[in-house]
Amino acid sequence: MSFRPSPLLWALFLALGGTALVLRLRAPGHRALPWITAALLILLALRLLAMLREWRRGEIPGTRMLLPALLLVEGLGLILTRASQRALRLRLGTALAMEILLLILAVRAWRTSRILAGGWPEDRIAAAFEALVPPRAARLMALELVILGSALRFLFGGYRSPAPPGFSLHQETFLRAMLPALPLLIPADLFLVHALFPRMAPGLRWFLHLSTVYAVLWMVGLYATLKQRPHQVDEAKVDLHMGLLGSLSFPRRLLVAAGPLPDFEDDWARRKHMKGMYRLTRPGAPAVELRLAEAVAVTGLLGPGSRTWDRVAVSVDDPSAFLAALAQPCA
Repeated sequence: MSFRPSPLLWALFLALGGTALVLRLRAPGHRALPWITAALLILLALRLLAMLREWRRGEIPGTRMLLPALLLVEGLGLILTRASQRALRLRLGTALAMEILLLILAVRAWRTSRILAGGWPEDRIAAAFEALVPPRAARLMALELVILGSALRFLFGGYRSPAPPGFSLHQETFLRAMLPALPLLIPADLFLVHALFPRMAPGLRWFLHLSTVYAVLWMVGLYATLKQRPHQVDEAKVDLHMGLLGSLSFPRRLLVAAGPLPDFEDDWARRKHMKGMYRLTRPGAPAVELRLAEAVAVTGLLGPGSRTWDRVAVSVDDPSAFLAALAQPCA
């Protein structure tokens, strides 16, 4: 077994960071805080040295070191209590420059995804962010931008736009029935937090309020992506989607059988039948089952996965039309 120091380094970094956060909230003047902060900065500096070595080997782009270097500069600025105003302005300026750079990369990737054929916005945004952060972190950042952007676009008139051609999966979902009630969660949250916890700290109260708003936007954005990405079936290929949560593409020649899911006597029978099956299903929507001649890889939240599947359950608003399209001769 090969020894990899990077995961251990980041695990220790997270452990020390969590300890420092707890001490800052519960005992801001604790004597261990400066030592923990210094240890965090030393670990970050070691990580930067490791990244410099990887960059010299050509394993990562040099821009990947910008964000850790910025964090190191910010940390040094926090422990240097006698820093000048010029040093403080330099810290704020570097943080602002990094945020502007990330925003420019996201906007450029979004525009490119709308101009060029093929690929989804999150793929292009993640590819742009990989110049600064690791691939999985870039993917998560891109997903957040796309889901929130889809939610805002849907709320500000996008709900009037017709769904793209294909086999939809958003009309019969439970999420669609919840949409009219989602805005009511925000005033309900305001009332409950103030009524049940009148002495709650203002910072925690604002955190709960913003979390509720974020959850509402996330559900709206998920519904918007379900509407924007229907299933596609053509003469040679089948593309299945579940918004941003997952997707699967395979040649039609691999399709062995397709039919509606059977009626189950209870949840145990359903669970037994669905074991070993990849699920692109939503609550409240009808689903069909597909069997493939060969196992194929799927794309999840974090991108392409390593596991392959030869049985798929997929939600679709009109199962009859979907199965009829699959039954047609393929190219």
